Amino acid sequence: MNLKLQKEITSYARQKVKRLFLNYYVPAHGFEHIKRVRDFSVKIAKAEKANIFLCELAAWLHDVGRTREKKREASRLHHELSYEICREWFKSDEIFKKLSRREKIILLYSVKYHWNNAADKYQTAYILRDADKLDAFGNIGNKRSALFFSGDKEKILLDMRLRFENLYNLRTETARKIVKEKKLFEPVFKFYKRILKEKIKPITL
Repeated sequence: MNLKLQKEITSYARQKVKRLFLNYYVPAHGFEHIKRVRDFSVKIAKAEKANIFLCELAAWLHDVGRTREKKREASRLHHELSYEICREWFKSDEIFKKLSRREKIILLYSVKYHWNNAADKYQTAYILRDADKLDAFGNIGNKRSALFFSGDKEKILLDMRLRFENLYNLRTETARKIVKEKKLFEPVFKFYKRILKEKIKPITL
């Protein structure tokens, strides 16, 4: 696929996703989150010599299912809903029909399994996963957690523990380098420790 067509598809995807989120308020997982994941995805893809086009497109598409979580499909997880939406778009949308069968398969796999640390069949998939994790770190990640769980300290505490798992399971050297250079995990660790200390009460007999 030539560069001009790639730009047409990624630009179209960006606008389509942006319009979709205009009608839905998704705390901590809205369009701003998706843009940051896109930026991380492109940065990682360039450094890892991956397919930048597919990595960028996967990032734009990965959380579209969040817009259906509050509806009747709410019993299904957002990555499954994102997968279903992308399948619908790939079948009905003339712009997305320009993607090859292999490109669609890679994108669908990446979107469906962007939470799964064992889903490494395609480089695009684990680059998307790393990019998504990076936006869970730093002060941004702390704010997103507090917003998403509406200040519920028990849920936030569990979410903070997941951050440690995310750090351990970063797949690319580039993502690990970004965490180190930007000191993205220090705010997470401090936030986590603060919540833990709040749980400590005086011992009485």
